[in-house]
Amino acid sequence: MHKVLKVTLILSLIANVAIFYVAYKAHEYRSHINHFLTKYRHVSQEFSERGAYNLENLNFRSDTTVSDRIIFFGTQVTANYNLTVHFPEYEALNRGVSGQRVAGYLLRFKPDVLDLAPKAVVIEISSYNFRPENSIKEIQDYTELLAQLSLINKIQPILTTVLKPRKSFADVIEIKELGEYNLFDSVDTYNRWLREYSKKNKMHLVDFSLLLGDGNGYLQEQYSVNLVEPNEIGYNVLTKAIKIELEKIGR
Repeated sequence: MHKVLKVTLILSLIANVAIFYVAYKAHEYRSHINHFLTKYRHVSQEFSERGAYNLENLNFRSDTTVSDRIIFFGTQVTANYNLTVHFPEYEALNRGVSGQRVAGYLLRFKPDVLDLAPKAVVIEISSYNFRPENSIKEIQDYTELLAQLSLINKIQPILTTVLKPRKSFADVIEIKELGEYNLFDSVDTYNRWLREYSKKNKMHLVDFSLLLGDGNGYLQEQYSVNLVEPNEIGYNVLTKAIKIELEKIGR
């Protein structure tokens, strides 16, 4: 009897240890899940702003192309573009998110562009994306992918070169923190590539840098409200050029 009791106690102890171990592993597993869930939420919601236009998009989703609908997709240059004033003849929808990195574009390209079935999409990338941790090739790849996704979905992409900041931008603290990385040279390299890519693939291009830049491509003060963004005069210049491309596309 004593032996049976001893075995029972040992088995009970083993069972309790097993239960504790399983509970510990379950807690550890749940912690890992919560960790990655937090990261996913940061990427999909905070980083990409995927849900920024959810409510507005409910009213514009379409299974067929909307012939007069144009979507402007980009960062602060797009977000501050008064489309109602500049494009009254079109159903122009603004899907700009200030300060967004190009990596976040893909996470919201479907709900903010593809699901709305526009005739064309104007894709704007800002100089904010050019940082030591982002190679020019990476930004080029994102640009190509956005253009290809548009074409596959029967949407005409209108690509735009990157506005190179005013030359005086080199004096601000932010650019000094970039170390040896040359933002201006990187933007120039990307813009040269985009011009060649657009020509080779017969894609629509509006050369923001050429239109608002000086002889060296720096954003001109007469066209800008600050070091990196156009003023109303600048937007007027861009509007004329974009409308030329839209007329080529037709309705």
